[in-house]
Amino acid sequence: MKQIQEWLGHSDISTTANIYAHLDSASKNVSAETMEQALPLPASTPAAGWGTMSL
Repeated sequence: MKQIQEWLGHSDISTTANIYAHLDSASKNVSAETMEQALPLPASTPAAGWGTMSL
């Protein structure tokens, strides 16, 4: 985004982001896939300990 801002001469990054955010969807998909591989969710939730709190 920053490079697009500089190439087009936008003084504010929010202008660029608002107009060209759709161009960044591919990198969002790559980021999501990378996070999914690096931080996998557990296959199942343990019966005890999750979502319960004893006082």
